[in-house]
Amino acid sequence: MPQLDSQGSAPIQPPPCHAGPAVSLRARARRSCSVVVAASMCATALLHVGVAGAGSLSPTQKTVFITANLQEGFNDRDLKNMRELPIFVSRVLSRVPHDPDVLLLQEVRRKSAAAVAQLLSNRTGHRYTVAFGGARDPYTGTPKRIIVRDSAILLNTATMTKVGDGGWLEEPKDSSANRPMYKGHAYGFARRNGTAMTFAMTSIHIQESSVTETTRNITNKLAAKRPDIDSNRYNVIGGDFNTSRQTSPNHPSPYWSWLTGPRNYRDSVYAVRGPMSTAVDYIFARAGVYGAGVDSSYNNKTNDPARYYSDHRFRWAALGPDRVAPSVPNRLQARNVSSGIQLSWAGSTDTGGSGVGRYEVYRVKKTGPPRMVGTSGSNSYNDNDTYFTKRYKYFVRARDYAHNRTAPTATIQLTRQK
Repeated sequence: MPQLDSQGSAPIQPPPCHAGPAVSLRARARRSCSVVVAASMCATALLHVGVAGAGSLSPTQKTVFITANLQEGFNDRDLKNMRELPIFVSRVLSRVPHDPDVLLLQEVRRKSAAAVAQLLSNRTGHRYTVAFGGARDPYTGTPKRIIVRDSAILLNTATMTKVGDGGWLEEPKDSSANRPMYKGHAYGFARRNGTAMTFAMTSIHIQESSVTETTRNITNKLAAKRPDIDSNRYNVIGGDFNTSRQTSPNHPSPYWSWLTGPRNYRDSVYAVRGPMSTAVDYIFARAGVYGAGVDSSYNNKTNDPARYYSDHRFRWAALGPDRVAPSVPNRLQARNVSSGIQLSWAGSTDTGGSGVGRYEVYRVKKTGPPRMVGTSGSNSYNDNDTYFTKRYKYFVRARDYAHNRTAPTATIQLTRQK
């Protein structure tokens, strides 16, 4: 799988626009170009920064999704100077394996979302468009019912075709009793060109106090849209969940358990890269996950306006058609060896198309969830972290190259002996 950060690559340093001294972090780049025309000139200059891989379309079986909170949704000064957007585009094109096919953006208006689409079009030679969402005014409604809409979905038209109309999935937002507010989350449908894959997508920005309830409601509402294409649909929910309570795959929060359990979504970045406990931005998908990552080298606390695009790091996932887990390994056995306990099993077969990738070995504890102690590319594993006279319990799961996992094998136990 391509790594997120290229070894030895120099940081992107866009050419500076004429700017006065930075006043604060949020004011850092606001001073460089004071009107829209000047901002456009700055953006044009930044388009020529060299980026490896620009113009590289993704394979049809690996659709690349990006999620990013860009903080360009509300303030007029953001729209007068969008210098952060070219920096974001530069980092995306240098840190994902292919040009993105879909971008799920939060805290954007129509104007800033369209600016991202134009920058990507100019840099890659493909046409990007704001396909869904992207409100011209993030606040609508009446004094008795305010609706906040600050997300958008962008498509690369070289690889994706919009299917029908999308809209907004509205959920209650914390507010005073005499001024109820609702949050609108952009959603829509798009078909991957040259395939039968149709993606149902939503770009969300929810508050931590209602993350579980809101996630469930959005997921159910998305599932109810366009039932005519449901059988060939791949669902993707990405955005800012405003919570980092997910500390590891073994200790999920309620909304995480619900998505990856009953709803059968894949937690893409965790599945491929391991725990990212400090994040609040995620991509969940009812699809195979062939690769995923985060802009981990980005310093989201920098005071350098030439390097800052948001206080959120963007995330990406390469999603594909394989949603079928391999067969469950069987005939799990354990025996004592000189170095510890050796486990062996009969291998799995995979009919989903991506092939069996690894076997995951779990140790069952007296209390708490099972812990994965290692993985193996063969049909055996040696657990060398054991103590004499202590009893250990294990089970094994297989996963394919699209990170579909099997159910666990039956548990086996053995006492470590000399």
